[in-house]
Amino acid sequence: MQDREPAAPARLREVHQALRAQREDRHRIDALLSLIGYLVEDYGNL
Repeated sequence: MQDREPAAPARLREVHQALRAQREDRHRIDALLSLIGYLVEDYGNL
């Protein structure tokens, strides 16, 4: 995201959707979703 790679937001969106569908290990999933949220806030909208 720091390099403003055009494909980065699309990849983050895919990861976000995949993580939201997961049911195992919610603690780690919630932490990753939070990180993705911070990246989106800092570097642009999905």
